[in-house]
Parts: sequence; C-alpha cells; structure tokens
Amino acid sequence: MDTTPNLVLPYLAAGQAQKHVTLNEALRMLDAVVQVGVLDRSLTAPPASPAEGDRYIIAAAASGAWAGKTGQIAAFQDGAWAFYAPRKGWLAFVADEGVLLVWNGTAWGSASPQPPALNPAPLIGVNATADATNRLAVSSPYVLFNHAGAGQQTKINKATPGDTASLLYQTGFSGRAEIGLAGDDNLRLKVSADGTLWREALVVDRASGEVQFPLTGAISRSNLLINGDFQINQRGFAGGALSANAYGFDRWKADVSGANLTLSGFIATLASGALVQMVEPAMAGLASFAGTPVTLSLEAPSADMLISFGTASATLSAGTGRRSVTLVPGAANSGALALRLAKTNAGTVSFSRLKLEIGGNATGWEARPLPVELALCQRYFQASCPPGTNPASYAPGAGNGGVYAQANPGGPSVTLLRFPTPMRAAPGITIRDGLAAGAKIAVFTPSGGWQNGLGFTGLFGINTAGFSLQQANANATLVSFDYTAEAEV
Repeated sequence: MDTTPNLVLPYLAAGQAQKHVTLNEALRMLDAVVQVGVLDRSLTAPPASPAEGDRYIIAAAASGAWAGKTGQIAAFQDGAWAFYAPRKGWLAFVADEGVLLVWNGTAWGSASPQPPALNPAPLIGVNATADATNRLAVSSPYVLFNHAGAGQQTKINKATPGDTASLLYQTGFSGRAEIGLAGDDNLRLKVSADGTLWREALVVDRASGEVQFPLTGAISRSNLLINGDFQINQRGFAGGALSANAYGFDRWKADVSGANLTLSGFIATLASGALVQMVEPAMAGLASFAGTPVTLSLEAPSADMLISFGTASATLSAGTGRRSVTLVPGAANSGALALRLAKTNAGTVSFSRLKLEIGGNATGWEARPLPVELALCQRYFQASCPPGTNPASYAPGAGNGGVYAQANPGGPSVTLLRFPTPMRAAPGITIRDGLAAGAKIAVFTPSGGWQNGLGFTGLFGINTAGFSLQQANANATLVSFDYTAEAEV
C-alpha cells in the first residue's frame, strides 16, 4: 500500500531517494484537509488573485481550472490549485456563511444537529418553565400567530358544554377579566376586582344571539334613581324647608338634619341640609350593591358636593356639563342603600338631572316617559287627590273627594279600592274627608245631602294591590273620601 487509507497520504518507501519530497507532499495534503476552513462554496470559477493557502468548496458546473471538480476542496498551494476529494464525515467551516458543513458521501450538508420532533411533547417552555397545569408556558413581551398564506384562526376547544373554554386576563397572577364559554355554550364576559368575587357583565345567548346585561337587570344601563329630574310631585311640595326624613318631590327626602330645596324648571337648588333617596338593589337586578361600582352623575353643579352611597363617599367637583363620581359600597352594604347629596360649602348648590348607574362610567341623561316615571313613584307613594296637590290640605268641599262609591242605605257597606299601580309593600293608608279632616269620610243621605266629618268602621284587606273601607252610616247612599298610601323604603 503506497498511501494511507483515509487521507491518502503518501508513505515513505524503504530506501527511497529524496524522501523529503514525499514527506512535503504529505504535509501539504495535511495542511489542506485537516481543520478545514473554506472561504466560499458558491464560486464556479477560481478567484483571480487567490492567496497562498486559500481554500474553497467548488460549486456545481465550475469552469476553468475547477472544471469537473464539483464538491472537492480546492487549495491554492505553492502558486497552483490542488484538489482534494472529501471522504464521508469530513467537516468544513464556510467562513462567508458562518455554517459548518459535513460531506455525507455525495454532497455537502449542514452539520448542525436537527431538533427532535415535538409531536407530541408533554411540556414546552419558551423562556419559562412549563408544569403539569400550564403545559405550554411562554414568557415574552409579545406573542405572534401569523398566517401561512391566507387567514389565521386560533382555536380553544372544550370537551363538554359544562366545561370552560375562555381567555383569562390577570394582574399579578390574580384574575381580573374572563371572556369565553364558562360552564355552558353561551358567550360570557365577567370581571373581578380581587380575583375572588366575580361579576358577570355580559351574556350572549348561543341560540338567539340575544345580549343580556346581568348587572343592570331590566333597566339596562339606565337610571337607578326614580324621579331624577324632580318632575313628579304627588305630595304637592312647594319647595322650601323639609323637616328631618320628610319627603318633598317624589322619592326624595331630607336626611336627619332636614333640608331646604327649591326647584325652578329642571334646576334644583339645595340651600341647606342634605337630600336622600333610598335605592333598592332590585332596581339593578342585584341581591346587594356590596362591591358593585356605581356612578352618580348630574348636570352643572354650581359648587362641590359630597356624594355618598351606603358607606362609600366622594366629592363631586363643581363645573359645567355633566359631572360624575364613582362609588363602590363595602361588603357590609346590604339591602336598600341611601344615596345622599350634601353641600360642602356655606352657600347654596344648584344642579339638575341626577342619574345613578351600574359601572365606572357615566352615560348621558335619558328621561323615561312620564307615565313610566309616575308608576315607579307610585310603587312607594300615591294619592287620590289631583297631582301636585298637598293631600294633607286638599279640601274640595263636601262630596268632592277623589274616591266615590255607592253605599247601602240599610246598613254597613264596603268600598273596595284598587291602586292604579301595585305598591312595593302593603302601605300605610291615610283617609281624609272633603275638608281634609283625617280619619273622616263624607257621605250623602237623601235627607241631609253631603256631610263631611263622619267616621267609618275601619280599613281591612290592605295589601300591595289595594284596600277596603267599611262605613256604617245609616241612610247613606254615597260615600266619598281621599286617601294617601305610603310604602317608602
């Protein structure tokens, strides 16, 4: 054998003359093919001015001195090109590409190991550590899902309707918002202030597409206050002083310190004390206001005002346009809560069109139709005398009450009265005759005509729908009276 089996280096023969020639040839070959680093692998012709020792991998279809040498290593040695055919497994680093190649027996290819197939992979962490719950974990400023030539669809699948398929948004790994299919196949959006107590804000029915707002109930994003513009005035309040806890315009009363309130058109002026309206959570479709943000807004307060709702309070700043403040009642705030408006200075404060709504943003004023507003007021208070008339002083005269009924001349008779609007609870009833005398009625007899100041046997059957009055005046053929019914919170 005259050469080595792998690098094909020439052996020195015994008794060979000029052994240095053979040795130098072997060294020249070693210099060309050991620790191979080539400059380029894309040239199809020798460079014009190569430097001594330059090496190249010859590209296909080469010409000139490189013709027919595709894939071989060309080394410029002693002023001429020498060519070395690679053996399987030889490595070569290509300087202009920064890649390491390997000869596989027929061609040069990448020497970098191929990553193992990740299909399936039990856990994958990208700059993060995956675990048994979060089997894919990614820690990155951004995540991109790009199309592969057309559209792009991201899928979240669940096994059964009772499971959850959703996107959960967190702050410090504590949930704040969730949207998706949670517990059924309706689209739901819910939010949380602490990751523990969740409130559902929106539901889209999977069958009909109907949108529901669970937090706002039947009066979706509308006013939780009744008579927010003070236009309903069943008690005939003329404006001015109100004693402690006394009602003026419907649904509005003075607090325990009293108040002084006047109205000009839609502009209310509070000269002293504070105003209160009791708000029931049922108005918002809730069992409780605890933990629920509410926003109070009104028009153009002339001075700063102190607003409170249950135990939550804040200052509403004076200014033009619609001004608002958001309050969140505490956990102990159950049942109906008092919305309280008070001055913060020694003067007066004017404002108009109050609105209380669920959520942290104020929306514009919307007036309900007057019959609807009146019916809401009548759930708490109603009177038989003409609207805007003070029932306590309304004295139309004999036989001119708000209620007329036929009586039994031969003995006691019963008048059954139905309220025009069912009340929120069985009310307290006050009866007055045509001269505004309390606990008296007017009756008509053929012999005496109308007479005020007469008594009656009593009231019974008082409920949210109405009541009955029994009178026991002999010879009476007609009975007349006025009533007030009060079921305020």
